[in-house]
Amino acid sequence: MMKRTTLLLLLFTVAVIAMMPAQKLTKDLDNFFKAHLSENPDQPVANILVYLENEKKDFVYHKGFGNLSVSDDTAVSPNSPFKIASITKLFTATLMLQLVEEGKLKLDDPIISLIGDQTFVGFDKLMMLDGKNFGHDITVRQLLNHTSGLADIFTDTQEEFMNLIFENPQKQWSVKDLFETYYQFGLHHRAHFRPGDSFYYSDMNYFLLGLIIEKYRAMPLVEAYRTYILEPVGMSHTYLEYHEAATNTLAFPSLYMGDIEVNTNINTSFDWAGGGLVSTTYDLNLFMKALFGKQLIKQDHLFQAMITDSRDRYGFGMFLYDFDGLRFYGHSGFWGSDVFYNPEAGITMVVSVNQTHLPYKHYEFVNGMYQLIK
Repeated sequence: MMKRTTLLLLLFTVAVIAMMPAQKLTKDLDNFFKAHLSENPDQPVANILVYLENEKKDFVYHKGFGNLSVSDDTAVSPNSPFKIASITKLFTATLMLQLVEEGKLKLDDPIISLIGDQTFVGFDKLMMLDGKNFGHDITVRQLLNHTSGLADIFTDTQEEFMNLIFENPQKQWSVKDLFETYYQFGLHHRAHFRPGDSFYYSDMNYFLLGLIIEKYRAMPLVEAYRTYILEPVGMSHTYLEYHEAATNTLAFPSLYMGDIEVNTNINTSFDWAGGGLVSTTYDLNLFMKALFGKQLIKQDHLFQAMITDSRDRYGFGMFLYDFDGLRFYGHSGFWGSDVFYNPEAGITMVVSVNQTHLPYKHYEFVNGMYQLIK
């Protein structure tokens, strides 16, 4: 009996000792994220949502910090929804590569041959440079890796676009509206370079990809996301906002653009295939693991093309990041979201701060998170 008691005590002691590093890491992470909440009235960070995992340490951290808003002290949930913004491009690129994998189109197909019947795109004047239209030369590949040279309604005419938004903040945008705005701002005369010559990040690329997906799937983009990614992966809390009913019934934490509360004051349907999805940190973790587990893109040469640095650390809908010389894959979103994944190290980092203008440096924040979880 004494030997058995001694053995049980020894096993208990070993278990407690094994738990201590995880408990310390959890406490350190808790303190880190609490310290990055901010009551700055001009740049509030009212909430932070996070999912971290280090498979080699058998450590998972999934929490929500802060409140629903600066005026509502209801605590957020780890599963609270948030706008993932340009992380959506990972999903759009995945849908396109699935079409390539099925032989429905090719990466080097000129896009005019695929959606030339979309009259509002205006291929006859889409991309003017030195008096010549290069719209007919743009390929699928160049849309995916932002080497088309197309100007962007958000970055090239940011002030004009924001003024347009605030003139009618509750407007429901269609993709046709986006192209009309592109021409209204004269962006077809502001191409950055000939297709394939360099890199310039433009959401116009992904609006065009969305149109290709809708035509070759014979369904709205929202149905394509759900049918070919969300349902197969089990992402039950992810949806295309403004195009379908919310699949997450938890309260939406407030998102701020400086001191402006976005969720209630601005209809953000204007980013569609470039940034329209709402998700959770856990669902984005599921997506990255399914993607790198070859569940969504099965042909290795296509998957490798997606994650290979083509220009300016960008593949197909995929940014490439380095933390301490370790390569991570993912994307960041304008509304304050990030997803980073390294399959070899088994590290996943997904976070949303729900603020476009952070009162601290973004890189220092995400690097600090990495230094703790690595």
